[in-house]
Amino acid sequence: MQKEYDGMKVSYHKAKEAYKTLKSQVQSLEGRLSIYIETTRFIEAKYKGKQLVLNQYIDELAEVKHELAEK
Repeated sequence: MQKEYDGMKVSYHKAKEAYKTLKSQVQSLEGRLSIYIETTRFIEAKYKGKQLVLNQYIDELAEVKHELAEK
């Protein structure tokens, strides 16, 4: 009976240690994911800003081209 108890105790401690390791890895991945999401949002915002400027430039260029075509 003691031998079975000791085996269960060892198994419990192994499972507890494995859980602790897994939890640590999950927290690390969550941190990396958070940084990735923040970086992606920043890049998207920067891209949208540049796209708006580019669209405005294209509109102005089309307007000038239209004015030149009328002359």
